[in-house]
Amino acid sequence: MKRYLPFVIIAATLAAAIGTGIWMFRAAQPQPTPTPAPSSSPVASLNLTGSKGVVTIEEFGDYQCPPCGALNPIIKTLKKEYGDRIRVVFRHFPLTSIHKHALEAAYAAAAAELQGKFWDMHNMLYDNQSAWSEVGDFRPFALNYASRLGLDIQRFTQDMDGLKVMSRVASDEQRAAGMGVNSTPTLFIDGRKNEDMSLESLRKEINQRLSVSP
Repeated sequence: MKRYLPFVIIAATLAAAIGTGIWMFRAAQPQPTPTPAPSSSPVASLNLTGSKGVVTIEEFGDYQCPPCGALNPIIKTLKKEYGDRIRVVFRHFPLTSIHKHALEAAYAAAAAELQGKFWDMHNMLYDNQSAWSEVGDFRPFALNYASRLGLDIQRFTQDMDGLKVMSRVASDEQRAAGMGVNSTPTLFIDGRKNEDMSLESLRKEINQRLSVSP
């Protein structure tokens, strides 16, 4: 055994030197930046209460819903009357169990939003609700409206079927569930549910909130 002891010592020393060299090499290499954890949904975390003289109207709607179609002219009137003193936020809440084209119509509006034409498509869908609600295939109507709005049709078609648009609509549905929404249209004014959706009632509510705003 004594005869092999020098060789054992040499081997151990060599192994230690190699290990030290490997450790020093790794320590000198740039370390990858850790991927941050995904943040919470921006939609879920939005604070939509009014501030500094601005009243927020948050609507949960379905493009194939007749009462939603009847509410849209009222909302447009309020936007004209109050201008930048109100902020209108539309949330997609398609009632797919009773409206066969509601989800695809929501996708059409969300796809138009990616080209800066959300409100244009939103109004076109409501203004022409009776024309497309009972047809067998909604897609040709969506493409026609997109063309009339001057959208890039190829991009619009891809976006309608894309994950970004689907996630946009799904996030609104998730918000609706969190706020207890189960029907359309449902309105919240500065975060408080508003049952009466007549023009006069909404004017009264907005005026009251504006009068007490800082």
